[in-house]
Amino acid sequence: MASYEIKPPRRPNRVRETVAAYAADSERSTAPAAYALTMADRGRLVLPAEVREQLKIKEGDRLTLVLEADGSMRLLTPDAFITRLRGAYRHLAPGRKLADELIAERRREAVSEDRKDREFRTRHKIKSRR
Repeated sequence: MASYEIKPPRRPNRVRETVAAYAADSERSTAPAAYALTMADRGRLVLPAEVREQLKIKEGDRLTLVLEADGSMRLLTPDAFITRLRGAYRHLAPGRKLADELIAERRREAVSEDRKDREFRTRHKIKSRR
């Protein structure tokens, strides 16, 4: 029978890089922090408490993992993911409001269906229930 032991949590080493800041917080330093993470059992990664506090991530929050073409990974909070997607398809219909076009199309279809219904009732001499 296999024995399991719980390893005490180790605080990852912190490494600084010389690139632009992740957020515009004046409290943070100008360079973002890079953290060394270790893969735990069943593929689990634990984010350091400092990262969770900065990004306001709580237990049970869902995150999005994006695999980049160069093999890197990007972990996004829901707000960051939504911001990234906002306007992603805007280039397909510049200057058009597709929601308004959809509503107008549905209204035209409703008018057409009402007209066909009236014609059918007239042709077959069916009284309207209205």
